[in-house]
Amino acid sequence: MPQENAEIVRKVFGFGFVDGDLDAALELMDPEGVMDWSDSRAPYSGIFRGHAEIRRAWQGWRDAWDEWSPEIRETIDIDRETVVIVTLIRARGKGSGVPVQARGASVWTVRDGKVAYAKLCQSKAEALEAAAGVSERDAG
Repeated sequence: MPQENAEIVRKVFGFGFVDGDLDAALELMDPEGVMDWSDSRAPYSGIFRGHAEIRRAWQGWRDAWDEWSPEIRETIDIDRETVVIVTLIRARGKGSGVPVQARGASVWTVRDGKVAYAKLCQSKAEALEAAAGVSERDAG
């Protein structure tokens, strides 16, 4: 199950952040799913609930950049529902032309074959700590 969940997360990330195929990404997300990007240092930080808000956030992220090249560098299965991905984003600001390179990580919870929750973190260590909290919360 964990490997299947990691594959779902890779697909959602690929469709949503790389390809811009938001319909395909949302097909793999719970309609009530949450993306917590409140720790983002980039445009469009916040907590996005449900398909409509998540779609607007993804579109905003993509529209903020002239160039946008995100990639997954590492995938870590935490437990049967939780996956951490470590990412590298290369981008160039729209209008400003300023190049940006950002390393980060995020925690993803997959239930019944759909992403139910995703949280952006600023580092792998922070994501692993957050993932432990997610696992403990779900167990309790």
